Amino acid sequence: MTGLTRRHGLMAAAAGLVAAPAVRADSTRAALWDNRQGPSLRGAVIAQRRVYADIDGPEFLGSGPVGAPVTDAALARLAALGANLVVLSHPGPASETPPYEVDPDVEIHLHRIVRRCARHGLFVVIGFRSGPGRSEFTFHRDQADSWFPASRIDESVWRSREAQDAWVAMWQRTARQFRAYPNLAGYLLMVEPNANLVAPGPGGGDLDIWDAGRLAEVVAGTPADWPALAARLARAVRNEDTQTPILVSPDGYANLHFASLLDMQVVPGQVLAVHDYAPRAYTHQDADIRLGFDPQLAGFEQPASGVPWMLGEFGVSRWAPGAAQYLTSRIAAAEAAGAAWSVFRWDSGWRVYENAENRFNPLYGVDPVADLPDAGSPLIAALSRAWSANNVRPAPLLRR
Repeated sequence: MTGLTRRHGLMAAAAGLVAAPAVRADSTRAALWDNRQGPSLRGAVIAQRRVYADIDGPEFLGSGPVGAPVTDAALARLAALGANLVVLSHPGPASETPPYEVDPDVEIHLHRIVRRCARHGLFVVIGFRSGPGRSEFTFHRDQADSWFPASRIDESVWRSREAQDAWVAMWQRTARQFRAYPNLAGYLLMVEPNANLVAPGPGGGDLDIWDAGRLAEVVAGTPADWPALAARLARAVRNEDTQTPILVSPDGYANLHFASLLDMQVVPGQVLAVHDYAPRAYTHQDADIRLGFDPQLAGFEQPASGVPWMLGEFGVSRWAPGAAQYLTSRIAAAEAAGAAWSVFRWDSGWRVYENAENRFNPLYGVDPVADLPDAGSPLIAALSRAWSANNVRPAPLLRR
């Protein structure tokens, strides 16, 4: 997600889990992503970021290294509604600044949330939104010097080979440590890569290229070549884990128009992960706009046949007129293509954060001024109807 307000870039338990047969994820991970068989994974994004105490204070995102905290009640509710997948949009467990060392607190947090998802019968995709040379603030660059100083934006990964080497090392370590989790469904190499916009331009300033052909010409052989870095990361993961699918998003914040630049054959088991919020004027509207839902604009361009893919993010301002119909339409398009999908975003359960920042949180219903969850949310009803089609769960976690 990009261009949101201060906290939007992030991000009572329901009764027991939906009954579904358990499978051994270590032998079926590739099959989970087979579009020819229809979607096996339907769920939601849980977005977390590093906590910056000087910016966030002691409470807003919790006191841990990563926030907002995700409660067990929130995970239980997601599973009880039928979802079987969480895409963890998570900070990478390495420092953002040199010397790019392992951050044990972030790594421990990631282990814990993967285990907790397993206990609730949820598959996980591990995706890194930040890491060496890439801070969380790249997602909020249009708000620089408002709630954070512009100096906190770090996008040096697109000009630093050292930072990219650290991403390789980070993914090697992650694959070694997480490959045995029975609920692991995939690795997402980078959440919304954006070199096309923020990498240094040849004449100074931002690169800001939105034509795939021109972008390929300009970045070839430079650190701003995301497809080249993605290939390096995919090889690094595959050297450590021969089984788990590797999700790769195109440049342009996971924009399908840049998908042709990716090498989806560099290692076996890759899955294309695209994000789609079109039409953006509708999905990102403020509460006072009242732009209606137009079914003619609900469809979206799909990847070329033969490429395993998922709709990794989609969503809508919960107060948009017809928001539930929009979600239903977008889900139907993914289902027709046999694609897994995850809606942005699921509730963390941390009310200090959620009661203030809930634009894309379907649990809060359609009232723009809602500051508590709405038990009758039509968005939740629409999502639960779709999630109820899930019939597979990960194998139980034997050690907790």
